[in-house]
Amino acid sequence: MKRKEQIYIDPELEKSKLFKLLIKSFGKVGGMLIVDENGKFLMMNEDYAQSMDLSGEEVMGKNIADVIENTQVPAVLKSGRETLDIIFQRKGKNYWINRYPLYEEGKLIGLFAFCVMVDDQDFSFMRKRLRYLTKELNYYKDKVKLLSNNPYTDDSIVTQNPAVIELKEIIHQVAKTRSSVLLIGESGTGKEVFAGAIHALSPRREQPFIKINCAAIPDNLLEAELFGYVEGSFTGAVKGGKIGDFEAANGGTVFLDEVDSLTPNMQAKLLRVLQEKEVKKVGSTAVTEIDVRFIFATNKDLLKLIESGKFREDFYYRINVINLQIPPLCERKEDIPLLVNHFISKYNNDFNMEVTGITPAAVSMLQNYDWPGNIRELENCIERAFNYANNETLELHHFKGSQFEVPKDGMNWSLKEAREQAEIMTIRRVLKETGDNKKKAAEILGIERSQLYNKIKKYNL
Repeated sequence: MKRKEQIYIDPELEKSKLFKLLIKSFGKVGGMLIVDENGKFLMMNEDYAQSMDLSGEEVMGKNIADVIENTQVPAVLKSGRETLDIIFQRKGKNYWINRYPLYEEGKLIGLFAFCVMVDDQDFSFMRKRLRYLTKELNYYKDKVKLLSNNPYTDDSIVTQNPAVIELKEIIHQVAKTRSSVLLIGESGTGKEVFAGAIHALSPRREQPFIKINCAAIPDNLLEAELFGYVEGSFTGAVKGGKIGDFEAANGGTVFLDEVDSLTPNMQAKLLRVLQEKEVKKVGSTAVTEIDVRFIFATNKDLLKLIESGKFREDFYYRINVINLQIPPLCERKEDIPLLVNHFISKYNNDFNMEVTGITPAAVSMLQNYDWPGNIRELENCIERAFNYANNETLELHHFKGSQFEVPKDGMNWSLKEAREQAEIMTIRRVLKETGDNKKKAAEILGIERSQLYNKIKKYNL
């Protein structure tokens, strides 16, 4: 909660030379006004009187509401809260005003106002600046809304596997706290689903849920994205600076996927965030307190990375407060029929279709496959089958063009399909050989990392 700014004064100060000197000093830079708790004029300097076209001697003792039309002083006195950087217009003139309630021993006894008259050029600049700030604020609101979209609940974890059922019971318990969670599992096992379910079960469910793929953001931009930056902090920085994802998630949850891709330097900076619960924007010395629950995910063996010097041991133990191991699909094949029905319902809705189910032969084929891409790969197969099903029950031949050995059905594949299948198999094999290291895989494939991410998204790998 923001601390309410208060100004305390000694009753004897008004009678002292120091008080008169203070008024005289302020008069050199702007207008000054003091009213009592009822809004009655107690003091104003000549600059205030002239800029407002008032006779100081005539208004003394009168209520400000009877002298200055549309003044907000009574509202500030009623609320007891200061108003800063306000543009006030009167008789064709523009004023920049700050108003501060005055307290003595916690009791409101008056108000101090400081104003500077600004010309049309200054006022035009302020209005443009205000419009810019409003636009920027709306941008960040929209960004938080977009990033905070959490489609997952614990019902999104479809299972009858004992190990996964136990995990669901655990997340119901740990969701109540703010302790860090480390989700470990192969690519495609549903780590993001578990993270979203934890957030949805937590007291933070109405607050932002921001998902960040650490490997998808270039190292030189990651710090600015996470922490934010101030204007002029680096070449290309947006005018006015920007808040980071951590600050945007204040009160909610941040999900950091592929945490193993963070550099040791970035790990050290995140370690400080976890310990101090505060962030410092790039190019700034000021810190901002945050209240964020962190969930991390990886498909790597972090202990091996620690041994090789690629992962900080102190950071590992800080993020590994709650460790959840998510089993691969090949260890929970009894869930395949449930997951297939779940995806059938999803794509019936997405494609406006009415697929009624799947044949036992097709289910048997799916259960006899090893699923290196796990649940993500299974969903990809069901979506592909929908493109051939045409409101029918899913059958063996609907899975043509997939990674399965499907009996010939008299239908020919196009060259486009053949090329796509070759890409899918090659990308999947290289990702497996590199331990899902996207940077290294892109180098082996001879393409940019961004192109690789686009293909992974396109083929739902």
